[in-house]
Amino acid sequence: MDQRKIKYFFSVIEHGNLSSAAQSLRVSQPTLSRQIQAIEQEFQIPLFVRGGRGMLLTEAGKQLHEGLQSIERQLRLLKTGVTAVSVEPAGEVAFGIPPSPCGLIAVPLIKQYSGDYPRVAIRLVEETSGQLRDLVANGILDLAITNTTEPTHGTVSQILGRERLVLVGPASAGLSMRKDTPIRALGDLPLILTMRPNSLRLMVEDRLGVHGMTANVRFEANTLPLMTDLVTAGLGYTVLPMCGVRELLKLKRVSASPISDLFVTWLSARPKSRPLGVAAERFHDILWAFSRKLIAKGVWHDA
Repeated sequence: MDQRKIKYFFSVIEHGNLSSAAQSLRVSQPTLSRQIQAIEQEFQIPLFVRGGRGMLLTEAGKQLHEGLQSIERQLRLLKTGVTAVSVEPAGEVAFGIPPSPCGLIAVPLIKQYSGDYPRVAIRLVEETSGQLRDLVANGILDLAITNTTEPTHGTVSQILGRERLVLVGPASAGLSMRKDTPIRALGDLPLILTMRPNSLRLMVEDRLGVHGMTANVRFEANTLPLMTDLVTAGLGYTVLPMCGVRELLKLKRVSASPISDLFVTWLSARPKSRPLGVAAERFHDILWAFSRKLIAKGVWHDA
């Protein structure tokens, strides 16, 4: 497949039918139809289901689309990377960050990078660590923050820092950051946790399992604001990295206590199968320097 065919393929997916796609591409519908048929002949498998609702991807088409997204993006990055060797970096950096450290890191990191490299566009993705690892491995992201409880398949990781996991309850619970909570105490509490296989959920369940206990999960939620809203409403307790609850503690909307011997170690993950472009390498350098500042301030600790 050449880039023209990739462009045609993407356009049909975007518009869902040949007529609109052809109009967008400024080619005739028969021409576009022949090109799509040529792609299907090349792979010897149907890529679309044609019907009254337009053209929908088959499973094979979905797999091809995912792979081509990575290839198309790498071609763009290669083009900008080659021209950026002797000039100011330009192009795009795609960076992923989990919800917990997002409030602590994302804005100051992006602000510094965009100030230093104004010609680089930044695409920021907020997802769970496991999902971000897969996006890096598949070429959709250049870099991401993950944690050590996630397998590193397809990525190369570097430790950024470590921080405490804390039990978070409503302000009325009177939890104190000066007094640790033993892990066994979580077994008696109504918990608000993320869905499996989220790493923090598995970490809590595994540690309780060591003591022959199970987590009393009353509510499952995969977004940080929803979890903390349920906590402030008095519906239960949750477990979060300290960076995910710092602002709420300052506002006294919740109370929190460090959980004994329970930590999360944050990593920077990059693709294993290909080098980063110049712009992404500079982004990684700033991320690393930022993590050193957090350690110097005592917000994070060396692992």
